[in-house]
Amino acid sequence: MRILVAEDDTALASFVRKGLEAEHYAVDVSADGEQARAMAGEFDYDLIVLDLTLLRLDGVSILRFVRTRKPSVPILVLTGRSRVEDRVQCLDLGADDYLVKPFSFSELSARIRVAASVPRVGSRVR
Repeated sequence: MRILVAEDDTALASFVRKGLEAEHYAVDVSADGEQARAMAGEFDYDLIVLDLTLLRLDGVSILRFVRTRKPSVPILVLTGRSRVEDRVQCLDLGADDYLVKPFSFSELSARIRVAASVPRVGSRVR
């Protein structure tokens, strides 16, 4: 399973990458929103972990982009934004899940397993 982690905090991105790689996922990381959008458009990811605060392009814009071009890719928002309005906006735009920082890696891992196992409308069978 290949995962894109779009996260501007390099220490946190490294922590998430190491944890996911230990669980045998292939992980790409980008701190830059424009780069993350390009990667999401170019490569076939099985899941995207998306921060809302990124350099040059915000996560909401990436969420919209991915949903219009690759509607079957599960997206888990992982962010410090805890407002209900942010959660509702992202879920309404098509995010599959929303996890607020700080978080437990075991919970992130469990949410990834669930998101990856639930087929989206128009998705390929896994």
